Amino acid sequence: MKQWLKNPNLYYVLFPALAGLWAAAAWGLAYPNSLRQWQAAADEWTSCESYIGEILQIEPQRLAYQQDKDKPSEFDYTNVVDQYAKMFGISAIDYTLSVRGATKRAGKTTKSADLTIKTIDIERLAKFISAILTRWPELECERLDMDKLNTGKNVWKASIRFTFFY
Repeated sequence: MKQWLKNPNLYYVLFPALAGLWAAAAWGLAYPNSLRQWQAAADEWTSCESYIGEILQIEPQRLAYQQDKDKPSEFDYTNVVDQYAKMFGISAIDYTLSVRGATKRAGKTTKSADLTIKTIDIERLAKFISAILTRWPELECERLDMDKLNTGKNVWKASIRFTFFY
């Protein structure tokens, strides 16, 4: 049995046959799969193009964000919180905002604010915080306290401390 393993003719036939099987498998299985993935990515890109155009129409300053990063940001808690509160259906009477003055921390100028939302459900609160932190990368949520209210099943009071780094 060991004799046929020592025969070099076996390897002259075996290796090209295995290479041919590998090439046939790559051509028959991997190539069509890669074409499907390429088409799926192209379809996703075309569907996202319209969203990108809408974002740029609403906020064209996002294109110059990286260039303007070294300049001091024009961040105003009152305007930003009001804009996002309206976006997520939080009325002005349901929240209170108290903004502190600018301070130096770790070599950076910071500005903090406390936001208290009297009644909100968890889903809207999560979307609100996610949206505001996504839009302003220098903004951090340092503290989030939630208290369950007895008025309903999914009714909470939220206290949030934001800090913006200049």
